[in-house]
Amino acid sequence: MRRIKPLLIGLYDYNHLGLRYLSSRLKSGGYEPVLFFVKRFASHKTTEPSPGEYRLLAEKARELAPDFIGISVMSSLYLQVAIDLTRILREATGAPVLWGGVHPTLFPEESLEYADFVIRGEGEDALLEFCDLLAAGRDWRALQNLCYREEKTGEIRINPLRPLRQDLDGLPFPDLGPGNKYYLAGNGLVAGEPLAGRYSYELIGSRGCPYRCSFCCNAGLRDLYRGKGRYLRLRSVENVIAEIKEARENLPRLSLLRFWDEIFPAKREWVEEFARRYRQEVGLPFEIWGHPNHIEEENIKRLVAAGLEKIVVGFQSGSPRVRKEIYNRGETQEQILAGGRILAAAGVPVVVYDLILDHPFETPGDLRETLEFCLKIPKPFRLQLHGLSLLPGTAVRRMAVEKGARTPAEIEAEFRRPLLEQYRDIHWWRRGRGARVQPWKTYWYTLIYLSQFPLGEKIIRWARKGEEKPRRKLGVLLGLQRLFNYYLLWKLGTEKLKLVAGGKKQRASMRTQLNTSQIPGSS
Repeated sequence: MRRIKPLLIGLYDYNHLGLRYLSSRLKSGGYEPVLFFVKRFASHKTTEPSPGEYRLLAEKARELAPDFIGISVMSSLYLQVAIDLTRILREATGAPVLWGGVHPTLFPEESLEYADFVIRGEGEDALLEFCDLLAAGRDWRALQNLCYREEKTGEIRINPLRPLRQDLDGLPFPDLGPGNKYYLAGNGLVAGEPLAGRYSYELIGSRGCPYRCSFCCNAGLRDLYRGKGRYLRLRSVENVIAEIKEARENLPRLSLLRFWDEIFPAKREWVEEFARRYRQEVGLPFEIWGHPNHIEEENIKRLVAAGLEKIVVGFQSGSPRVRKEIYNRGETQEQILAGGRILAAAGVPVVVYDLILDHPFETPGDLRETLEFCLKIPKPFRLQLHGLSLLPGTAVRRMAVEKGARTPAEIEAEFRRPLLEQYRDIHWWRRGRGARVQPWKTYWYTLIYLSQFPLGEKIIRWARKGEEKPRRKLGVLLGLQRLFNYYLLWKLGTEKLKLVAGGKKQRASMRTQLNTSQIPGSS
């Protein structure tokens, strides 16, 4: 059999769970993939690779001489980077380029305008089988999940998807550690594990989502996988804890775990076992993402006792109209507030509510309702504000075109802008900036932002006395927003230092316990 050398590339994410799962699956089959991490994620200063960075990637790829190059294209925001990288690396190596990820899964025909192959959907098993077929010199054209263009006719072939893997415990843990990795940092290409010095680690306890929010890719993915098995699947607690223990061995500074499930598992028996074992065997602070419909008092109490440090809950708008008609979300005002009361009573250290603003469907009444709703939420809490991105394949993008709010050409032009502009518009509140929209919108956005601060309520009462003429107080409000944002950034920095310091103490305690347990006669 021929020895296959894959090169796998992830964009704008040093953690990149998808890439690491693919790598570990290939390793389990006897292959030795090399990973490129092309720039880290930074929402307020995301930029394209420089010509020099592209040159470094091309030179290293040429030196490695891979049999194929796989690029994970998870977001349409950096589609142009994936296109440019495909062209540059194909020219440098002569190797075929394969795309995977959300965008090529939903748009395989478009992706094949640039890539030689596409693997749709969850790709661990499909990519391993692809390598096995190449190594054996066998025909790969019938491979499930694979898409390609016929060489002679140019006809596009889109093969059926294989059933979803139900046994997530059967997958090896994400590839973590040095030896087969390179990452862009400081205008250089560095050999080694990009997470080596990090104090946090990201993981998931599940795959899939039970909801169909109009702005999210999960609705489209659920439709693709209809009839292919349960879409929402859980790992066992044993498997999750084992991954964390392995991560601690590879990350000596580990002080915080971040669970990146779409929604953290809410099954009561799972949470009960997880909380008990996590507290006994891990003991580090952790963060999760939640949903208003899944905040149960007993679950939250158990998680807080186990070390829950932060929960992010998305309700996206304080306007029931926007949630139901635009975002396809069914939670009520009272359900959200009831969840907030549970989180406050349980003493979750940091509660963050995620809102999506700055879209063509909102009215002054919607924003007023959102502000007034935020003022009712039990404090303390923080707000995480985003502009709406009309992602390809989503219901909200189709709605924008159907309602005449945007033309397809306008939407496409927005996605072709420089990355820095796109991310600044989505994360407009970073560093105290105002949204690049009409003054009346910026006025309401700023008041909503200020609602998370106790002192902000007094400012809001003052500002609303002239809400019919928002321009008059807008300059003052933006200045105050900037001050509050600097305060928040300072607070986030001090919290991070405390977490790191706490992690050092916890690691020392664990070492002491381990050493004590190894002393003959100790209990």
